[in-house]
Amino acid sequence: MKKLALLLFSLCLGFAASAQEVGIIMGTARDYMRTGDVESTLIRLKNLGITKLEGAGSRNMPREEYKALLDKYGFDVVCGGTSFEQLQSEEAIEKIIENLKFFEAEYAVCYWIPHNGDDFTFEDIKKGVEVFNKAGKQFAEAGISFLYHAHGYEFRVYPGPGTMYDYMLEHLDPRYCNIEMDVFWMRNPGQNPAELMRKYPGRFPITHLKDRMIGSVDNLNGRQDPQRNVVLGEGDVNIAEVMKAARETGVKYHFIEDESSRTGVQLPMHLAFLRGLDLDRQALDYSVERFHKALVDADSVTLSYLTAEELTYGHSSGAIENKSIFKEALLSGKSDFSRIDFSKPDIHIKGDVAWVRGNMDADLVGNNGSTSNVKLKILYVWVKEKESGYWKLLARQAVR
Repeated sequence: MKKLALLLFSLCLGFAASAQEVGIIMGTARDYMRTGDVESTLIRLKNLGITKLEGAGSRNMPREEYKALLDKYGFDVVCGGTSFEQLQSEEAIEKIIENLKFFEAEYAVCYWIPHNGDDFTFEDIKKGVEVFNKAGKQFAEAGISFLYHAHGYEFRVYPGPGTMYDYMLEHLDPRYCNIEMDVFWMRNPGQNPAELMRKYPGRFPITHLKDRMIGSVDNLNGRQDPQRNVVLGEGDVNIAEVMKAARETGVKYHFIEDESSRTGVQLPMHLAFLRGLDLDRQALDYSVERFHKALVDADSVTLSYLTAEELTYGHSSGAIENKSIFKEALLSGKSDFSRIDFSKPDIHIKGDVAWVRGNMDADLVGNNGSTSNVKLKILYVWVKEKESGYWKLLARQAVR
């Protein structure tokens, strides 16, 4: 019976995460590690449905012995940390690469850019960009992806557009460096983590999931009382919206991090909250909404992003277009929507395929500028890409 319950729990958690894997950064297991028994800790984590870990090594045993236990219980090390100082030495990076490959990890992560107290300057961010791009290239050549974990002090203004965080994202080469988004530390300086994901889609392959106690005071110093880490869904980060945005923008892994003294008690509660989210439906619903907005706005970038290369787009007249003809007709004005209302869509999801039915009430603009109303019944077929987790429109058919 216990095995059946564990299987059902794992299946439910897998459904909630789907293309996004949910694990923990190993510091979150510190309450379970107080006895020093690594094996019993791993068994406990496995019984919670956790198999993905951040942290390439154990302080309690040689790495060969630790790796053998990870393999025995089916754990995968996804990433491991490095320091800013190590990133400035090719020899140090080679040692990090060797260790990450030993653990079969995909990512290396730097968690801090050194600076003087609370005085984080534009020179500091420029230095960070330079170091990360150079080190990231060395990691990339070895088959390891490199990430920077921001802590919120990067959102200061500088003599340029936006904040230093914007400068950083614009100047980090995405081939060599992307971001591990800690959603707590993005909320702490007053930012909206979900909006950041949507502003820079594809730049955040990994998150740290943690929630911040309601009433916490924002600051730009990358600091907060660790006791303000609360159960996911109970704070002011809006974890449900974060998970929805993550599904839309290609996040691959989520690692729960809890820095409070209650981590042992809160970890099962974090997992229970995530298990209850219907993320696939939320992400698909949002993708349909964005698709219709892109039709009205003639937004070529979004239309490309939301449609599969094999798109077959059927009109109520019987005409069928492929992706290039569909986009050309819309962008040239041959097909010009000024308003679309798609009411009460009926969404069904089966694995990586979904179909959406609904009634469309739309206004079309003719060549002479006149507007005509059309009412259509629409069937959409969407597919979820395995590589990115994005929902993309594969087929559409309209009838009057």
